[in-house]
Amino acid sequence: MRSLRLEELSWPDIKAAMDSGFDTVVFGVGSTEQHGPHLPLASDTLMGEWLADATARRLGKALVAPTVKVGCSQHHIAFPGTISIEPATLKQVLMSYVETLLGHGFRRVIMIPSHGGNFETVSEAVQELQHKLPDKQICAFSDLKRLIEMSHGLSKQHGVSAGASGAHAGEFETSILLYIRPDLVNMKAAAEGFTGEFAPIMSDLLKYGLAKVTANGILGDGRLGAAERGEEYLDAWLRLIMDEIKSHATATVQ
Repeated sequence: MRSLRLEELSWPDIKAAMDSGFDTVVFGVGSTEQHGPHLPLASDTLMGEWLADATARRLGKALVAPTVKVGCSQHHIAFPGTISIEPATLKQVLMSYVETLLGHGFRRVIMIPSHGGNFETVSEAVQELQHKLPDKQICAFSDLKRLIEMSHGLSKQHGVSAGASGAHAGEFETSILLYIRPDLVNMKAAAEGFTGEFAPIMSDLLKYGLAKVTANGILGDGRLGAAERGEEYLDAWLRLIMDEIKSHATATVQ
């Protein structure tokens, strides 16, 4: 096949792929939101696209559907350019998106949320879809706490503190963007944001928005980002996704 991406194929291409055993579709659930003064608004979407492509290649016999590029980003709305939709709207989009794909005959759909504000909504959509369509497999890695723990653990191995690794546009995400789209990163504008403990501010962050916590929109220290770590971070994230897919497949069979 000349491409694994649905939008780059014709419908006869897709039918032929399905006839030859392609039974899975993967897609990212990203956002269009501020990522500090140095990263593009498409950061989460770009990460989701990379992870979706890598997941499809790792699985084999899988195609990649277009990434959902707008998510639940109300807590970033104070920063110009951010676009946000309500959780109920996102869930309905995901429900329709997945049901359409499965209606064509695919057996399995895998969603990859790459924006923290989408994780809970994606999890709810998966549960509802799986209940509604018990003969299909609908899966997503949506454990945000585990992802953050992984990111902080890996950053620590490189001498970067959890606060600097961050949870938004800090060292971790900056390293990833430097690896996948360095042309869109302005390291001259990279800065330190909020680098304190993340858990205590979580409720205020979601209630009042990031601007009340960090004036530049960064949770972490973007100045410490390094492209050579970006690939390692993405590979670790990919392993979490693959483990979730394997676990879900096993549980569905049982």
